[in-house]
Amino acid sequence: MRMKMFSADTLEQARADIAAEFGNDAIILSERVTDEGVEIRAAVDRSPAGRMPEPQFAPRPEVEREAAMAGLRTRITEVLVWHGAHRRFAEMVAKSAVSLSRPDTDARQALAAGLEDMVACAPLPALPERNIILVGPPGAGRTATAAKLCRRASMARQNLMPVAADFDATAGGHQLSAYLEREQHLITTAADPGALFAALKELELAAQRCVIDLPAINPFDEEDLARLADLLGAIKAEPLLVMSAEGHPEDLAEAASAYARIGVKRAILTKLDAVRRRGGAFAAVAGAGISLSHLAVTPFIGGGLVPAAPGRLATLLIEEAPGEERLKGAA
Repeated sequence: MRMKMFSADTLEQARADIAAEFGNDAIILSERVTDEGVEIRAAVDRSPAGRMPEPQFAPRPEVEREAAMAGLRTRITEVLVWHGAHRRFAEMVAKSAVSLSRPDTDARQALAAGLEDMVACAPLPALPERNIILVGPPGAGRTATAAKLCRRASMARQNLMPVAADFDATAGGHQLSAYLEREQHLITTAADPGALFAALKELELAAQRCVIDLPAINPFDEEDLARLADLLGAIKAEPLLVMSAEGHPEDLAEAASAYARIGVKRAILTKLDAVRRRGGAFAAVAGAGISLSHLAVTPFIGGGLVPAAPGRLATLLIEEAPGEERLKGAA
C-alpha cells in the first residue's frame, strides 16, 4: 500500500489532487483543517500506472545450480531407462554424471562423463597381444566379428589369421572364407579340439596371431559353459565375448554374468545398428564387470567395428546426437 499526505487550499482541490495521482481507488485515511487550508492523508493499493510493481527476487546462484543439475540428472536417468537399462544402473550413471558436470554441460557430455565412471572401455589393438577366441550365444555374429577383426588388422598392415573351430560341423570355415573373400585353403579349419590345438601349435611356431571363431555357447546351459571353461583353460588365448544388443535386458545381464564367471573380461557388442534401445546391453556388460572393446554399428565387414569409448556410448543413447559420430574411428 502506498500512502501520501496531500495539502491544498480547499477540500475539493485536495481530493482532485488525490484522484489525479492515486485514481478513483484511493482511500481517505484522515482529513484535517489547517491555517493554510486542508490536509488529507490518502492511500492506494496500486500505483497510478496500474498495479504496484511486485518486488523481484533473484534466485541465489546455488539454487539455480541445484535446479539445473536436478534437471540434468532426471534427463540422463530417463534416457537410460528408456533404453532398457535397469533403473538402479541409470540412477548411478546419472548421479556420477551430475557430480562430474557443470550446469551448462549438455546432456551428451554429462552422460559420457557418467558412463566413463561406470562402464570400462578397453579396445583391442589391431594386432592383439594374445590370440583371440570369440565366444558367445547363438546369433550374436561371432563369424562376422572374426572377419571384421581380421579385416581391421589387414587395414593396419598387420596379419591376424582366421581360424574356424567347426566343432558342430556347420561349415563355419566356408562362411568365414566368404566374409573375408579368401579362398577356402587360406582359412584354417579345425573339426575338433585336437585339430584346433595342432593348428594353434603351428601358428605359434610361425609367430602368427590368430582369431578363433568358436561355435555358439548357450550361457544358460551349465554343461556348455563347463566345456567352454575347460577349452579356455587349455588354450593360450583371450576369450572375447561377442554379444548382440538384441534381447531382454535381464537375459543380457544374466548371459554376461555367466561368461564373466568363466573368465571373460572383454566384449564386443554387435547389432547396435539394428536396435533402438541399447542401454540394456551396456548395463549388462558393465554389471558383469566386463570391459567393452568394440562396437559393431554397421553390418559391413570393412569399417564394421568402432572402438568403445564413453563419448560414443553416449552418442548411441542420445537420439539427437549427430549420426556420423557413431562411425568415427571405424575399422
